Amino acid sequence: MTRKRWEIRGAGARGVGVFAVEKFAAGELVFEYVGAPRWIWNIPRRAWEHCFQVGYDSYVVPRPRSAGWSINHSCSPNCWIVGEREIETIRSIGRGDELTFDYSTNVGWPDYSMRCACGESNCRGVIVCYARLSDGLKRRYRGHVSPYLLKPPRKLMPSL
Repeated sequence: MTRKRWEIRGAGARGVGVFAVEKFAAGELVFEYVGAPRWIWNIPRRAWEHCFQVGYDSYVVPRPRSAGWSINHSCSPNCWIVGEREIETIRSIGRGDELTFDYSTNVGWPDYSMRCACGESNCRGVIVCYARLSDGLKRRYRGHVSPYLLKPPRKLMPSL
């Protein structure tokens, strides 16, 4: 059994968050979102804000009180997406530091908008979909966004 290197606890104005219980080096796996992808309309609305998008119309619902359920957004994240579902450290992280990633690197809904409460000096004030990020942020995150965001969306079949 692999021991958890993180814990879930209070994160002030952000509710709860995921915190390192030991040091992480840059490039270390923190956790992976697990579960079968589900269509958004088959997911209870109360779980929507915790879902991890893996396709334009499919999401993984993490277990409540898991790292995937509890990880917070930051406009200056210390983790990012690797592959389809893994969260990895960007830089070294100290014991007690909160683990965060930029939610915009996972969201494909064009009109998505969520107030940001990260409190970072470079806070954008709002979390938007990946397509609405600046070119500079897209370059920074190159290779570390949900893969489906880099493919054109599937066209729906016209109704007959």
